[in-house]
Amino acid sequence: MRRRPQSCLARFSEAARRSTGLDDFGDPYYRTGLRVLLRALRRDVRLTFIGRTLLKRSIALALEQRLLIQELRRTEPGLFGAPLLPPVIITGMPRSGTTFLHRLLAADETMRAPTLSELVEPVARKRGLRRFLRDLRLDIELWVMRFLNRELDARHFTRSDEPEECMFALAISFRTMLPWTLAPVQSYLAWYAGADRRQKYREYRDILMLLQRRAPARRLLLKAPDHLGSLAELIAAVPEALIVVCRRDPAVSLTSFNSLIDGLHRVTAQDADRVRLGRSNLAFYAAETARYVSARRTCPGHILEVDYEALTRRPLDVVSVIYQRLGLVIGADLTQRFQAFIAGNPKDKHGRHIYSAADFAQTPEEIRQRLAHFC
Repeated sequence: MRRRPQSCLARFSEAARRSTGLDDFGDPYYRTGLRVLLRALRRDVRLTFIGRTLLKRSIALALEQRLLIQELRRTEPGLFGAPLLPPVIITGMPRSGTTFLHRLLAADETMRAPTLSELVEPVARKRGLRRFLRDLRLDIELWVMRFLNRELDARHFTRSDEPEECMFALAISFRTMLPWTLAPVQSYLAWYAGADRRQKYREYRDILMLLQRRAPARRLLLKAPDHLGSLAELIAAVPEALIVVCRRDPAVSLTSFNSLIDGLHRVTAQDADRVRLGRSNLAFYAAETARYVSARRTCPGHILEVDYEALTRRPLDVVSVIYQRLGLVIGADLTQRFQAFIAGNPKDKHGRHIYSAADFAQTPEEIRQRLAHFC
C-alpha cells in the first residue's frame, strides 16, 4: 500500500465496481476517511503479509457494501423508512464488560445479536459457491489470527458465527476504530478523534433496518465501544434505542485494551510500538470520554449506566434493571437461559489475560488523572 492515496482510492473503487456491477457509492463523505486511512497505511506502518491482506479486504468489503446498500436505497426505498423496533445498544470503554453483557442478553431469543459474518456484510450476497468461499475466507482469516496470536481467545473470543461488534458494519463510513484495531495507523486515529460522525450514524440507522429485515419480530441487540464518544450522534439518528453504558475503572479498561491491541498489531505490523500505542489510546479515550460526559448531560433519558463490578458479581440483577427500563418481564424460562449462560461462561474460560500499565510506560494513577472527568 505504498502508492499515493488518490491512486489507491481509485484502484479500490474500481475493484468494488467490478465485483458488484454497480457504480453509485452514495454520499461521498466517506472518501475523506478512506484517504486519511490510505495515507496512514503508506506513512505510519510497515504491514506484514497478513496485515496487508486484512486491511485490503476490510477496505474492499466496505466499498462493496456501500455500493450494495445504495442500490437497495434505489430499488427498495420503503425499506429504510420502515419503523425500527427499539434496539438495545451496549457501549462503554473497551474491556468494561460490554462483550459479556452483550452475549448474556443474547440468550434471550426475543433479541437478536447479529454475528460477525452478518456485520461484515449487512447486504449478503446470494447463496452459492461465491458466498461459501467468502464465508470460508473469513473463517480462515480468524484462524490465522488465532494461530499467530495464541492469546487472542483469552483477550477477545471471536468466531464468524458468534455475536460481534456492530463497528464492523460501520466500516462503510471509514470513521470507526476498526482500522486502528487492525494496524498502528496513528494519524488515522488522531484524525478520527475529531471527525464529524453525523452521517456515519444516519447510515448506521440504514444498517439496522437491513439487519432487522432478517428477523422483523426480534429486537436488535448490538454493542460496540466505538459508540462511546458518539452518543449524541447515535441518539439523533436512532432515538428509539436504549443505550447501555458499561462503567469500569478506566485504568483497568484502558490497560486491558492496550494489551489486546498490542497483540493484534504485533501480528499485522512489523514496527509495533507499545509506548506509542499506549499514548495514542490514552489521548483518544480522553477525548471520547469527554464527549460521552457531554452527551450524558444532554440525553440522560436514553442512557442506562451499568457498573462492571455489579455486572460480574450479580449479573442477573443488572439484567433485571435493563429489562425494567425496557418495560419487559423476565420469566422463569428466560432466567434459566441467563443462568445457563453465566454457568457456561466463567471468567477466564478461554485463558487468563494478564496485562500491566507499565508495559506501555504508564501508571494507573496517570490514566485515572487523565480520565478524571470520566471517573
